[in-house]
Amino acid sequence: MKVGIYIDAYNISLNGGYAMRYDILRDFCLMNDKGLRLNTYMVFDEERAAEDIEYRDRQYGYFSVLRSFGYKVVTKPVRRYKTESGDWVTKGNVDVEMATDMIIQAANLDKIFLLTGDGDFTKAVAAIQNMGVRVELIAFRNISRDLINECDQFTSGFLIPNLLPVRSVDQDPLDWGKEDSRVRGVCYNVDEGYGFMRYLDLEFQPREIFFHFSQLPRGHHVRVDDIFEFTIVPNLKRDGLMGIDLELIR
Repeated sequence: MKVGIYIDAYNISLNGGYAMRYDILRDFCLMNDKGLRLNTYMVFDEERAAEDIEYRDRQYGYFSVLRSFGYKVVTKPVRRYKTESGDWVTKGNVDVEMATDMIIQAANLDKIFLLTGDGDFTKAVAAIQNMGVRVELIAFRNISRDLINECDQFTSGFLIPNLLPVRSVDQDPLDWGKEDSRVRGVCYNVDEGYGFMRYLDLEFQPREIFFHFSQLPRGHHVRVDDIFEFTIVPNLKRDGLMGIDLELIR
């Protein structure tokens, strides 16, 4: 299967994905498929780069790392506008370039992974689907409900193993899913005093785990689709594992 990955980097960074690992994303999206297009769209402040060598070198170094992972880095210059009140406003929007590339390149793809929460992409997604291409959405927070509904599948980026570092401890990525490790999972069932979550292991396979309400954040009333970070430990009262020290992520 020929796959394309399209990343609205500024939107993702502002909405929970600031520390996202692009190599992990690539591995999750491709698995056994062929990555034909891996595009990330970023704004670049050319005026600042001309005056601030540290900023320029940092940005160029970051772009170089992304290219080493197989991504094409598409940059758009930041624009500055003066408002009626005399204030200067900085803007950088890559929506048009990204949507155009997706629609044109979709003719050679079987599936697209779209990373954004911006509802402005909803019409582009519909157009691509009408070409027979599957579109799957990955995002973190502040995601357009219309965009989620239009896409063929939605996966929270918080649930992809090691796409973001766990927040509570300094953990080796290879420990994800082992006993005493911290992982992130989504609640899918709630009963009287307990519930169940699903999380992905390092092979991106779903696993189920039990939790007790005593392990919830203080004062939190759990709901289906809540995402938690938690520690995996043996369940001493029944076979299997359980999650403890739950921290609400979304």
